[in-house]
Amino acid sequence: MKKSIVVIIGLIFGFNSFGQSNSIKELKKNINQVFESYVHYNRFTGNVLISQNNKIIYKKSFGYANIENHKKNTKNSIFNIASVTKPLTAVGIMKLVDAGKLSLETSINTFFPNFIPDFSKDITIRHLLNHSSGMQANIGRIDDEGNGLMPGKNTIALNDLLKIFKDSKLKFKPGKGYEYNNFGYSLLAYIIEKVSGQTYAEYMKQAVFTPANMKNTTADNFKFIRKRAFPHTGLGMNEFKKFSYPLLFSWVIGAGNIQSTTGDLYKFMEALENGKLLKPASVEKLYSYTQSRGVNNSKYGLGWRIESKRNEKWINHTGLLPGFTSLIGSLPKRNIKIIILSNATTTNLNTESTFAGKSQFVDGKIIDNVIAVLQGEKPKLLPLPVTTYRKKNADYSRTYALDAIHSLQLTKQGNEYSLKSIGKESWSVFTYQFSKNAKENNKASETALFFANAMSSQNFKGLSEYANNDMKGFFGSKEGMQQLKNIWANFNKKGGKFKSYNIYKVAGESDKTVHIRFHFKKNDIGLVLGINSVNQIQGMFKDNAVKTCPIQKVKLIAINEHEFFINGHQHNGMQDLKIKIANEELILIDGNTSFKATLLPSL
Repeated sequence: MKKSIVVIIGLIFGFNSFGQSNSIKELKKNINQVFESYVHYNRFTGNVLISQNNKIIYKKSFGYANIENHKKNTKNSIFNIASVTKPLTAVGIMKLVDAGKLSLETSINTFFPNFIPDFSKDITIRHLLNHSSGMQANIGRIDDEGNGLMPGKNTIALNDLLKIFKDSKLKFKPGKGYEYNNFGYSLLAYIIEKVSGQTYAEYMKQAVFTPANMKNTTADNFKFIRKRAFPHTGLGMNEFKKFSYPLLFSWVIGAGNIQSTTGDLYKFMEALENGKLLKPASVEKLYSYTQSRGVNNSKYGLGWRIESKRNEKWINHTGLLPGFTSLIGSLPKRNIKIIILSNATTTNLNTESTFAGKSQFVDGKIIDNVIAVLQGEKPKLLPLPVTTYRKKNADYSRTYALDAIHSLQLTKQGNEYSLKSIGKESWSVFTYQFSKNAKENNKASETALFFANAMSSQNFKGLSEYANNDMKGFFGSKEGMQQLKNIWANFNKKGGKFKSYNIYKVAGESDKTVHIRFHFKKNDIGLVLGINSVNQIQGMFKDNAVKTCPIQKVKLIAINEHEFFINGHQHNGMQDLKIKIANEELILIDGNTSFKATLLPSL
């Protein structure tokens, strides 16, 4: 009897073990599919490490460490981790706090008495750590008022930076706001040097890297040149090349000057969790001494972002430098850790205007997709091409009408497929959602059209009659009229000659938002009007969703017999699209929105 019980228990544990193993195998497969689909379109190169319950479940290298000599990334490749440096610097500071050599409430005036003397006494170590100092002084970022400094071509010393920024002001009272500040972390690195009597690099090795057994991590220039993953540009494009530039770490010490591996960063996270680096109370402060970032309930702690992914706590930090992207994060509820290091960006970031911030995919679509998979969802993959159509199929050219003034021409020549937008005015398939006319025959649209005509003609007579009490005073005053004129002058300055306007979206039931696109020669600019239940304007603000794209002809990638993929990133960093052909209809799929076009009879 006892033997039977033992056998049964053994079978139960065996089945459980098999079930867990099978589940992890499926998880690894889905994660790998995500990365492979991005690799296919050259949208990811680098290293990935993911652990669950303190066991590494996925570890893989993609692409080249050096494209020039065809040297591939390996598990030992060392990357510049950019702003993922900040969580490590924060731990370095907290080590000094644990040792009683520093307090989070210590004023920076203690260390830099001649730096913005009117304000530095109110800025504490804690304010630097969670980006709530309010300082105008910053490096690597220029704000709308022109405050900040971009790194130069020569090394720079602390005293030089303090002199440059000595007349800086505060944007807000310390502790009362949030603005990401690289220079704040450089000041933390110099505070480490002043308190420890060591260089930042020496201290970080002794206090953080060695205790965490991070043997391939350094805060100096690259020491392990043989293992180095070099930066590249051309991510997601046809041309991929090594990028040479003078990255001078003296400008970003403490903020973006550490080099590491996925394995070492995993050891860092484990050491932090296991008490090898800080006291438990200090670890808790990293995530609880937060400042609101003012978006989506996101907060910034002491070197970490505290966010939510699909209603689950997501503790993380990301980094971005020319040719490098980094991410380190955890889902504590599931005991999952994720580290992604990439050595490629689309541009060198100095010509970023072309891609409007879409220089990488790690901090965005890739991590969102990976986390969804880890939470039990099926992976959302970039569609791979198929060879459904053959050259023997007859060539053709067909025209489909989306509406009265926007049509699409689908052409097949051999194995090549293309789509061209045609109409009285030039437009792009990437921006059809803004070009289409969505006005409704109701009073809200009538109000919005009156406003659009007033703006474009700069004739504001009668506009106040379409406004509620608050806006009536604005539209009816000289100051208000002048502000509207200044807005339009700025539109013309950015966009060039005005061409036309249209309402592209009306949303809401009683109160409505009406989205207006003003079409200029160079750029499209959007405004949103808030319209109340009695069809009066109750507010207006800029519509940042409106995009501009001059591309009229695109290449189609066949992904099914009647379905095509448009690689938007290769077209000035635009969004990906899909095309479906069904009976006599062409369906343009833009995200979650579909637009139907009807086949026109051939001439």
